[in-house]
Amino acid sequence: MIEITSHQNKWIKLAKSLATKKYREKEQKFLLEGLRTVTLAIETGQKCHAILVSSDVSTHIEMTFEFDEIAQVYSVETALFKEISHTENSQGVIGIMSIPDKMSDEGFLEMLKEEEITSLIMLDRLQDPGNMGTVIRTADAAGFSYVILNKGCVDVYNDKVVRSTVGSILNVRFVETEQPLALINKLKSLGYNIVVTSLKDSKDYKEDDNYSEKNCLVIGNEANGVSEELIGVADVCVKIPIFGKAESLNAAVAAGIMMYRIAEKSSSR
Repeated sequence: MIEITSHQNKWIKLAKSLATKKYREKEQKFLLEGLRTVTLAIETGQKCHAILVSSDVSTHIEMTFEFDEIAQVYSVETALFKEISHTENSQGVIGIMSIPDKMSDEGFLEMLKEEEITSLIMLDRLQDPGNMGTVIRTADAAGFSYVILNKGCVDVYNDKVVRSTVGSILNVRFVETEQPLALINKLKSLGYNIVVTSLKDSKDYKEDDNYSEKNCLVIGNEANGVSEELIGVADVCVKIPIFGKAESLNAAVAAGIMMYRIAEKSSSR
């Protein structure tokens, strides 16, 4: 295991730069923390460029990792490792990973023609990293394998998002679209029922006739909800009732309730 003790080491400089979206996009890399998560990523074929291990746990990690042919493992001086870690109680393992190739709208639509994907979720300008991570984790759990990200969403490879997904970022694919309205209309032409959460002129989310064989759920921005243009092309607008005094539900909580409702309907068909 090669030792790193200098701030000028190329991997340390790269790891620090990946804290910002600009450099994540430039390098097409992101940081993944945790022994189990990095191991899972490598075992499932994710491209790993280097594994950085805090020197205070490197003896144990050296015996655990058997990936020398896949990525070089480096022992990083403990104080230096803390400068690149974004986790309060770090396990002492960081993988420098490749961001998967982006899927274009056209490529996504062609894929949908070939594969039987019954449940999709579109996030309309969701901006809170914790919410984004929770939605991704819940999508993975509920069987939503594709998440559509409209322009204005927080970067899914933001360290807070990645951490909040608890590894589910490895199991979900993302479609970043600049033209959500056009994409929604093409999804409609492929038979997808567009379900939008909205407080105006909405039906109760539990009603069976809200859902079809193929559904695309749209969840909106934390403060402003789903844009009017997307509401305008929805097949159905639904709302989750509020029984207490809160004005609204957290976006990630609402997304979770809705995804499981759709998953429930899909499994009963």
